[in-house]
Amino acid sequence: MYKKLQKQFLWGSALVMMLVILLVEGIVFAVSSSAVSNQTRVLTNMILDNGGEMPSAREFTASERTFLALSRESVHETRFFSVMEKDAETSIVVMRLMGVSEEEALGLAGSYLDEISDYGSAKLTDGRSLRYGKRVSDDGSRLIVFMDSESRLALVNLVMMFTGGLWLLMLLLYILIMGHYSGKLVQPFVENDERQKRFITNASHELKTPLAVISANTEMTEAIGGKNKWTESTRRQTARLQSLIEDLVVLTRLNEMKEMELSDVDFSAIVTESAENYRGLAESSGKQYESAVDPDVHIRADRRSLQQLTEILMDNANKYCDDGGGIRVELKKRNGNRGGVLTVSNTYAAGKDMDFSRFFERFYRQDESHNSGKSGFGIGLSMGKEIAERMKGKLKVGYSGDTISFRAEF
Repeated sequence: MYKKLQKQFLWGSALVMMLVILLVEGIVFAVSSSAVSNQTRVLTNMILDNGGEMPSAREFTASERTFLALSRESVHETRFFSVMEKDAETSIVVMRLMGVSEEEALGLAGSYLDEISDYGSAKLTDGRSLRYGKRVSDDGSRLIVFMDSESRLALVNLVMMFTGGLWLLMLLLYILIMGHYSGKLVQPFVENDERQKRFITNASHELKTPLAVISANTEMTEAIGGKNKWTESTRRQTARLQSLIEDLVVLTRLNEMKEMELSDVDFSAIVTESAENYRGLAESSGKQYESAVDPDVHIRADRRSLQQLTEILMDNANKYCDDGGGIRVELKKRNGNRGGVLTVSNTYAAGKDMDFSRFFERFYRQDESHNSGKSGFGIGLSMGKEIAERMKGKLKVGYSGDTISFRAEF
């Protein structure tokens, strides 16, 4: 169990760290891409303001460099071309972009001068992406600037790849380090669980002797003075305590058991036998009892544990079924005849207000006041879930209408 907890802790924390890394990388990429876009927009506006030409380094003011990582060198590094349309004639104002012919530049300008948006993106025939900006002058002339921002984006991508690789290396180191120390982190839980197991085992053995003495004394009292309501009450309470001790011992053994020995078991025979054993008990208390068991349902399980699980579910249904209500036991083959599904249902009107997520907690009682007169200590369903999981199965609970159903899937 604690090996599983150790793995869950390790991979859960690694998953959280990975999500944090992805979030940080996403934020950095978004901020960097936005900065490149703003750089391009600022430089484009500068060129448009200067009639299609890049202003000199002296005219490059500090206010335009704020938070954008621009410098006077950006004047010389920026690659662009600008085209002016005036009196129905287009001409190139500046050509500072390698690999673009005048014909392609003029054709690209003619395609985007009529675009509604003043800013956008365009593509060259060689696949390069450009950003453009345009402006209409008071004399009716139109100016458009195409700028290459791929070099800046390539730098952003390079930084993201480097930091991503660094984060990945850190994640791997984290997994290795936590894999080494996670055992020590869960060690206090292991030690606490071991102490609990020893306490339960020792307490169980210590309680057996006084219970045997009480039972013997009760028998002697009845032999001398005859049975009465006091001796009957003592017998019932002694039986309850004995049952509790046996359940605690079973729980401890289940926790200590590393893995069950599973073999082919006739599930149909077990359910049929248990159903018939509980039929008389249910019908004698005025409850309707139905069973529908598919024949020849075989699963891989531990026979004794499977029988114990079946009896736990049927005993629970009999205890908590409404007066005059009904109990139904159903066993069906799974699709492809690979396993079976046992469903034990009973009418339980009070179930609509119950917290079903707590039904498999140890010592949880639906009636928290413990005044309902129902026998039991809230261990059975917890033990049933543990048994089902040990046999690679699942135990679920559901509520529909006024009926509660426990479903064991194998």
